[in-house]
Amino acid sequence: MSRFSFFAAVVLCSYFSGNSAEVCGQPAEINLNRQDPRIGRQVIITHEKAKLRTPVATVWESYVGEVFTVSLTNGEWMWIAEKGGWLWERDAVPFDTAIETFSQRIAQQKTAQNYHLRGVAYIVHKKYEQAVADFAESLRLEPRNAGALNNRGQVRYLQSDYKAAIKDFTEAITIEANNPVVLNNRALAYIGLDEQDNALADLQAALDLVPQYPEALNNRGVVHQKLDQLDKAVGDFTEALKIYPQYVNALENRSFAYVEMNQYAKAIVDLESAIKFSPKSYQAVNDLAWLLATAPEESIRNKNRALTLAKQACVMSAYKQWNTLDTLAAALAENGQFAEAEKWLETALTLAPEDVKQSLQAHLDQVLAQKPIRD
Repeated sequence: MSRFSFFAAVVLCSYFSGNSAEVCGQPAEINLNRQDPRIGRQVIITHEKAKLRTPVATVWESYVGEVFTVSLTNGEWMWIAEKGGWLWERDAVPFDTAIETFSQRIAQQKTAQNYHLRGVAYIVHKKYEQAVADFAESLRLEPRNAGALNNRGQVRYLQSDYKAAIKDFTEAITIEANNPVVLNNRALAYIGLDEQDNALADLQAALDLVPQYPEALNNRGVVHQKLDQLDKAVGDFTEALKIYPQYVNALENRSFAYVEMNQYAKAIVDLESAIKFSPKSYQAVNDLAWLLATAPEESIRNKNRALTLAKQACVMSAYKQWNTLDTLAAALAENGQFAEAEKWLETALTLAPEDVKQSLQAHLDQVLAQKPIRD
């Protein structure tokens, strides 16, 4: 089995059950500001279904907690290049100051809404215990708050406490039975418990409510991958990409499915697209390097490009990710540089979790035998 970093790239969604501001206008006259300090900064969505728009259509409905990078501005509108749409400034807060912003609001008014939104900011900043505390306070002030229950469940999922996550998601569903976001998220907790039938049932229920729900399609594809139903998995990822062509998780997951089907050329095309759409992320770079270094078909391997990409992935991850170091070792071994490959594999073994060390040791054994790495 290929050691790809993105397998089961599932997507959680936050949401806020309070009232959302409705954007009535559009930037009528485009007057792009390329000097605005907002450009290049990240923002956190704070309104459920915040719309990203062009002058002729809504291209994306965001969920609370989604993070975007601002590319251009036009007055109160911010251009989100990854989605190809304009976001109203009032539907988001700056990523860097989100916790401070909501802490100030709480100091002025201790409402369930303010605690909930600060909890979302804590999630994005990976401060999970603080997030749980804020959701608990939000629920104390407003017990039947499906959004806070969903988002606390999301934290439990991120902490790998899948049973507690399912409890929160299920309680949220009893309040809002037809909420596709919560159904999608509970499915992910079921995936974590390897309860694939329950996961499929929730994802199908979510898709019955919203047939064009790319995250649910992607996640159903992951379940099909786990069940070795690769044709169905590719079908789901492809449907998600029809809705959102720049959906990097779906591209990466479909690429993994193609690898499992020995359709390496198609896998490379998807990884190249993922790199194009997410140039600051090392995962797709790393996975393409691995494929080019270790593919069983000689016509697919490209030792020079594999080494270039592997070094790039290591730089992007500050040489702190075991899987990028493993890939670097594979690329070095493919180039006959076995001593250097041995050094990086030994470092990778010190960083890797226990459940992958056996695989890394097998790679090290191949390198010590002066052989290229093949899974």
